[in-house]
Amino acid sequence: MDASPITRVAVVGAGVMGSEIAWTAAAAGLDVVLLDADPAALERGTAHIAAIGARRVAKGRMEAGEVDAVVARVVTATGDDALAGCDLAIEAVPEVLSIKHDVMGRLDAALPPGALIASNTSGLSISEMARGTGRPDRVLGLHFFNPASVMRLVEVVRGETTSDATVAAGEALATALGKVPVLVRECPGFLVNRILVRAMSEAYRAAGASGATAPAVDRAVVDGGPAPMGPYALGDLIGLDTMGHIRRDLEAAYGSRFDDGGAVDAQVAAGRLGAKTGAGFYDGGPPDGEADADGRAAAEAYYAGALDEARRCVAEGVAAAADVDLAMRHGCGWSAGPPGL
Repeated sequence: MDASPITRVAVVGAGVMGSEIAWTAAAAGLDVVLLDADPAALERGTAHIAAIGARRVAKGRMEAGEVDAVVARVVTATGDDALAGCDLAIEAVPEVLSIKHDVMGRLDAALPPGALIASNTSGLSISEMARGTGRPDRVLGLHFFNPASVMRLVEVVRGETTSDATVAAGEALATALGKVPVLVRECPGFLVNRILVRAMSEAYRAAGASGATAPAVDRAVVDGGPAPMGPYALGDLIGLDTMGHIRRDLEAAYGSRFDDGGAVDAQVAAGRLGAKTGAGFYDGGPPDGEADADGRAAAEAYYAGALDEARRCVAEGVAAAADVDLAMRHGCGWSAGPPGL
């Protein structure tokens, strides 16, 4: 594999996440091709990139000229021929394996032979995607966290066939982008989502059994440990339809410890999807709660679940214990990893 540094990156999919990744790469000085078959999506994507820059200028974090230079490093394209000069392509298309398979095949055909292919998937199999290419050793996961222009964690995911050189290149790229890379061995949910969704599921289930209120649980979680936000407020922020999809996948993979007692599905069935619809566990934003005994018990279940899942990840070789701490700090905003790890 060509060990030369990555200087030209393609981002495939001009949605919010793809646009955020494109900004991040361009802001680090890389040339970026933002590729999408839909011209309207490209228009929205470039508008999102410009908006990131405008916010930074408004906050005094960048000069207008600096932002203009970043924006100028992003070129858009609708055809795969634009991939010819790229060292790496990162796909950021919908989380549907069949769609990703199709994109991986197209990237494999259009990229130079030594180029790397990365998926921004939050939990789908890197190994399965790699099998559809002629370069399975050069396929890896680069899981950015939303919003990628702000969040510092990148899970660098090794599939069954990912080479050491490819992993090293992924870690080097993440560092060059100003991110904190954490090496993760492929498994359903990878590392952060697996730990976080387990914790949230435990809290929802405990609260459902005891009758604890959402504000009491959220307050107890924030008061009792390193998390900056409780599970109900966080679920609303993530989007309860998205949360439900991730949780069901993890329950299918790992079993009943990811059962949330039906808490999320009940909200989704009522059309309450969280902040994006204005109502979820809370109507509008979360109120100030006061911890009580039931809330504290659910908070204890939250942190116990996080600790147990983190220990399982370490025991399975998914990640090193020190990297769990890094991942929870930079991927979730926790002040430390699960207490007791």
